[in-house]
Amino acid sequence: MKKIISISLISAMALFATNGDGLIGLGAKSRAMGGVGIATYFGAENVLSNPALISNSKGGEVDFGATYFAPTIKTNGVKSDADKNVIPEVSVSEKVNNNFAYGIGMYGSAGMGVDFRDSSNPSLMKARTNLLLMKFAPAIAYHKSSFAIGFAPVIQYGSLDIAYKNGTTQVGEGTSDDFGLGFETGLTYNVNSNLRVGAVYKSAISMTYKHGLSVASAPFNSLGISMSDKLEQPAEYGIGLSYNFNYFNVSFDYKKIKWGSAIGYKDFGWTDQNVYAIGAKYEKDGTWYGIGYNYAKNPITKNYGSSVMQKQAYNTFNYVMFPATEESHYSIGAGTKITKHLSLDFDIVYAPEKTVNVIGFSGTPSGVPLTIKHSETSAAFSMRYSF
Repeated sequence: MKKIISISLISAMALFATNGDGLIGLGAKSRAMGGVGIATYFGAENVLSNPALISNSKGGEVDFGATYFAPTIKTNGVKSDADKNVIPEVSVSEKVNNNFAYGIGMYGSAGMGVDFRDSSNPSLMKARTNLLLMKFAPAIAYHKSSFAIGFAPVIQYGSLDIAYKNGTTQVGEGTSDDFGLGFETGLTYNVNSNLRVGAVYKSAISMTYKHGLSVASAPFNSLGISMSDKLEQPAEYGIGLSYNFNYFNVSFDYKKIKWGSAIGYKDFGWTDQNVYAIGAKYEKDGTWYGIGYNYAKNPITKNYGSSVMQKQAYNTFNYVMFPATEESHYSIGAGTKITKHLSLDFDIVYAPEKTVNVIGFSGTPSGVPLTIKHSETSAAFSMRYSF
C-alpha cells in the first residue's frame, strides 16, 4: 500500500503549504471561493471539508481533480528549486435514501519543503526538505429535516525528508514514512431556505518518521535542542455560514488550527492559527463563477528559544527549511456543465509575496541575517460526473 500511495504522490514534490502546511481548500469549487466548505455544499468534494454536507447529494457523483502548485521561495536572494508540484484529488459520494449518503475521498492535503542543494550560499546549508501528506477518508452522513451529521475515519500517509550540510558534514538519513489514524466529523443546520450553518472537527493525527527530526536536530543537541521523530498533524475545528439568494451564494468560514499543541510543531515554536475564509459564487443554468479571499497569520514564532544561538537555530529550521509563511490568498474560479452528467471546474489562487527577516544560525553569537520571500500561484482543474 505504501508503494501505491508513493506513486500517487511522486509528482507532489515539496512545498504546497498555505495555512501553515495545509492547503486553503480541497476541491476546485472550495478553493475558488477562498477555501470555504464547512457550510457550503459543493458535491462529492465536501467529503474533504465537512462530511455532513454529502447528505445534500441528489444522486451519485465522482470528482477527479489535480492542483498545479508553483511556490516561489527566495532566501537571501537564492530561489528554491522546489517550485513545481501536482497534487491529486479524488472524491465520490452517493445518496442511499432520503436520510443517508456515503462518500470516499483520497487527496493530497498538506506538505512543505525547499531545495537549496545547488546553492553555494553557506547560510542555506544546501538544505533539502520535503514533507508530504495524503489522506484517505470514507464518510457517512445522516440527514433529517433541517439537520445533518457526518463522520469520516481518516487514514493518513506521510513522508518526511530532511537533509542539509553542517559545515562539511552531511546530515540526514533519507526519506522516512508512516501511517496514522484519525477522524473528521461535522454537522449542518438549515436555519431557513436561504441560510445554512455548519461546524466541523478534525482530530490530530500522530506520525513517526524514524531517523527524521531526531537526526536533523542532533548537531544542535549542545544548544539544548533535541527532537523526537514524532510529528503530529494538528487538530482543527471550525464553523461556517452559507447564504443563498437568487443565483448567488455568499459563504464565510472560521477555523482554528492547533499547531501550538501538536507534537513536533509546538517544539519548533509554532502557534495556533486562526483562519478566515470568505467567498461568493454566481450559478445559473449549470455554469458558475466564484471569487474568494483567505487569511491566516503566519504561525511560526520568530526567535523562538531561550538563548541567542538557540533562537538562531530554530529560525534556521523554520525559515530556511520549512518556510510556511504565507498569509493572504486571493482566488477566482469557474465551471460549467459539458453534458447532462459531466462538468468541468477550474480555479486560480494567488498569494502575494510575503517577506520575513530573521537571524539564522552560523555557529557564532552574531548569526547570519536571513531574508525570506515567499509567494504562491496555483491552478486546479477537476472533472465531475454525476449519475
